[in-house]
Amino acid sequence: MTVPLDQLPTRAAQTWARLSDEARASLGDALTALWGYGGTVFPDRSRRLGDLDTVAILERVPDERTTRDLQQAEAEIAREHDIDWDIWYVLASDAARTEPPHDALHPERRLTSWAIERAQWHAGHYVNLFGRAPEGLVPPPTWQEIEAALSRELEHIERHVEEGDDDPFEATYAIWNGSRILYAIDTGDVAISKRSGGMWALEHLPERWHEAIHAAGRAYDGEATPQDAEVLRESMAPFVAMVREHLPLVDPRGARRTAAVE
Repeated sequence: MTVPLDQLPTRAAQTWARLSDEARASLGDALTALWGYGGTVFPDRSRRLGDLDTVAILERVPDERTTRDLQQAEAEIAREHDIDWDIWYVLASDAARTEPPHDALHPERRLTSWAIERAQWHAGHYVNLFGRAPEGLVPPPTWQEIEAALSRELEHIERHVEEGDDDPFEATYAIWNGSRILYAIDTGDVAISKRSGGMWALEHLPERWHEAIHAAGRAYDGEATPQDAEVLRESMAPFVAMVREHLPLVDPRGARRTAAVE
């Protein structure tokens, strides 16, 4: 079961509907499917609208003029609706494979979280904006693929720690996404929202982490206090290190073991 467009916040629904119209007009029969996904499609979404995660499945790479027109339309829609896009264009031939695909319009970009996205789509966490459903276009991921994607996701967070990028936005992402990674390790399920990962962490992690998780929740909703910002900065590095310590507890053959998180 997919997420109906009319169950989303009005601004997100209108923005995605407008993109669908523009993409179909620009791409014509080169557009196979268009899906919205990410935190916005979950019922426990942030109280403020975040990036609109979107993927378009293409039969072929569009020519330069079509690409230019499409990108101009994206920019105009973002400006009019005051949103940020996170759009990926994936060739249908690449979507049918398990390897993380390159963006068809920007080949230097690669969708490294491909296994996680596929898991969420196969669980019905997407809005079908146009065309075929993902269940018929992308393969369901194996646990080994998900584990590799979780590790890459954690590596991305660790780079921010190493570079000292510990502002409230990045720290919130690190703590709640880290919680979601721990949840996935413990349950074998990655098709949940960041907030659900944080709520699971409150129930399963020691109390020493609770203040940071609560602060991340307020920051996620745009309600962080200066004290929350300081808590997040101080907690980001040790929390990420704790997640890394427990990531290898997954058996490479796919068996799941409970992580004794401290």
